[in-house]
Amino acid sequence: MRELGYMATAVVFEAPTVLVLLAGLVLAATAGQRLPRKPRLLALSGLGVLLVSALLNVAWSLLLPRAFSFDWGYSNFQLMNLVYGGVQALTYPIGTGLLIAAVLVGRRAGGAEAGPFGGRPLADGGPVPTTAPAPVAQPASPTGPGWTVEGAAEVPAQWGGRSRPDAPTGAATDRP
Repeated sequence: MRELGYMATAVVFEAPTVLVLLAGLVLAATAGQRLPRKPRLLALSGLGVLLVSALLNVAWSLLLPRAFSFDWGYSNFQLMNLVYGGVQALTYPIGTGLLIAAVLVGRRAGGAEAGPFGGRPLADGGPVPTTAPAPVAQPASPTGPGWTVEGAAEVPAQWGGRSRPDAPTGAATDRP
């Protein structure tokens, strides 16, 4: 009974990973025209390698208690553990690398129709400008009373006839 609980726990812990990988395989296999052939094959390969890795995890978890009950000896167990570790060390990066390749293969940078910042085309459908628009002329700095460099004149009123926003209209001086 104890072994059954251990096996159930091993399967339950690995089940979400296996289900996600199976769903990914189904989605990639049925993508059809939505995915080009090369990215779809890379995705299927990567998901398949990761699924083999997950199933190997389950098999190892189920085999481990039995390996102790058989009298295989320490050196045979060590060899089996080395093989398992080596396969796991290779399958995960290979599967992940294939998935990354599936995402990136066949991608191109947006052309001239991509818009000025790489996004969608312009809203009016017009051509994307090839150069930045000319800068808008800035207004000349004021030179009238209150704008002298020396600061001898009063600061002009900016908020509807009062000089400071925290004072009632006309009640405060221009200087804090």
